[in-house]
Amino acid sequence: MNAEETVLLVDDDERLLNDLRSQLRGKFEIVTAVGGERALEILENQSEIAVIICDMQIRGMTGIEVLEAFSKKSSATTRIMLTANADQDCAIEAINRSHVYGFLKKPCSTDSLIEGIENGLTHHRLLVREKNLMETTLAGSIKLLSDVVSLMDPAATLDSRKIGRWADVLSPHLIGVNRWELNFAVMLAPLGRIAIPLDALLRHNKNESLSAEERAMIESVPKVGNRLLNNIPSMATVSNAVLYQDKNFDGSGFPDDNTHGAEIPVIARVLRILKSLAEISGDSELAATHLDELLRHKEWFDPELLLIARQHLIAPETSTPESKDQRQEEVHTTRPSTMVRTSTLHEGQRLAADLINTDGTLILSEGTKLSQTQVEKIRSMLELSKLSESTAVVPTEENALPVRRKRTRRE
Repeated sequence: MNAEETVLLVDDDERLLNDLRSQLRGKFEIVTAVGGERALEILENQSEIAVIICDMQIRGMTGIEVLEAFSKKSSATTRIMLTANADQDCAIEAINRSHVYGFLKKPCSTDSLIEGIENGLTHHRLLVREKNLMETTLAGSIKLLSDVVSLMDPAATLDSRKIGRWADVLSPHLIGVNRWELNFAVMLAPLGRIAIPLDALLRHNKNESLSAEERAMIESVPKVGNRLLNNIPSMATVSNAVLYQDKNFDGSGFPDDNTHGAEIPVIARVLRILKSLAEISGDSELAATHLDELLRHKEWFDPELLLIARQHLIAPETSTPESKDQRQEEVHTTRPSTMVRTSTLHEGQRLAADLINTDGTLILSEGTKLSQTQVEKIRSMLELSKLSESTAVVPTEENALPVRRKRTRRE
């Protein structure tokens, strides 16, 4: 028995549930729910349910409705239907709506119940492995896409890092938002910029004049990013957030459709606020006055999210603790830099200054932690004599030289 693998039994008969709990004690981690509403409360509050076995006929809501809710909110939970009469129509509805793994016939013997639970746990472990593999692979793909964007448009990447830190602070306070989806949306918000010619991007970043065609290309960045992300499985939420990142709460902005208010994806509403704060604050520390600036166009922003931003991004007493990575980044940026040969740069090193090519164009911004993709780009530019032969980096803990203590006369 794995103590982390919880099995939920759902029925109207509390006495039956108590009997089953007694029979299965010591074999599985059992939680019971009398009725569907209690089962849904457990779904909201329990960290993970490995297997749910639900009676087909329960008061208030059907077993299919309960399992359907688990299917939507806890996809790795194995769903088993307990029924006295599993006719063909019932089975079809259960499979189509709640994607049940199997059926147990009621009344069910203890041996049959144990076998059903063990099979359900095996299936759950398979789902968890597949989910972890998918998320790991997906995270690697997203990081690669983000690196490509950083090579094309370092200025946008600098803003993304700042926005990402703010998003990490807000994430625990946002209802209905998955942290990884928010992080991916922040990283991929500028993805569509890779379709814009480099000279137009540089002029846009310097606030120089653009042609009408170039301005249209800049405005369509979210649409291009959305179209690219639609090719990646399990990215629908992130893709929609990227599409609506410049949509105002009152319905104005891009894209030009009738979507407004709460119809706009919540992550897109968060991005709209954080991107505006990044633009207003520039290189300065975020302050309450920057949020006050947003109120000049308060119809553009979700008022509830603005309040959350003010509470947790500005007031230190309500801010969540900084992550370890963020604290390390701040320590790194205050450490004395050291010059190294550009040809020896490697993945994981952090730049202590902006990396500028021989034409004066920003390649990577100060504080960038180098990925392998960026290292390969640097080496290619170095071979073309487009970079200086030496680069300033922040020394890491492992390669910092030890400080020698002066020996006393007694020693």
